[in-house]
Amino acid sequence: MYAEACSDFLICTNLYRNGLRSIFAPDAVCYEHTNSRSDDELSMRVRVISQTFTDLWRNRDMLNPLKSGFFAVQLISHKVLRYTVPFLLFALLVINAALATESFFYAAIFSVQAMFYLLAFVGWIMERAGHRLSLLAMPLYFVLANLASAVAFYKFLRGERYARWEPIRSSR
Repeated sequence: MYAEACSDFLICTNLYRNGLRSIFAPDAVCYEHTNSRSDDELSMRVRVISQTFTDLWRNRDMLNPLKSGFFAVQLISHKVLRYTVPFLLFALLVINAALATESFFYAAIFSVQAMFYLLAFVGWIMERAGHRLSLLAMPLYFVLANLASAVAFYKFLRGERYARWEPIRSSR
């Protein structure tokens, strides 16, 4: 295993490669302290997603359904497609902006998209000012998660790796 590997992903992939499987245990309980600041959450997500891109690349043979069957479909849908969402969202925003002058429908859709991103931005600004509104938490988290995917893909393409990291445990 590589120092910069995302062990959760690689453990399951290596199990499957060796003819074993991982199973869901509904009675298992795990507690994880989440980051209280969006900047810390973004950093953590960029690191994890970047590691996942690296692991997917190293195990790209497992993306072939002829080799790994339904496991390939799971990898493609749960990893590859999920991490392409920010690029699809950006394309939809640009397309709707271009079509907004042609149709009321596209103008309305573009307005809803723009309002959603504006709410996320306001949530981020308010958090930085020391105020959190639960109403803005969902748009902020959604944008943050997708921004992390885009940044992680860029870092993966540049060859940046995370061989060492320190968990963020501040109470800021």
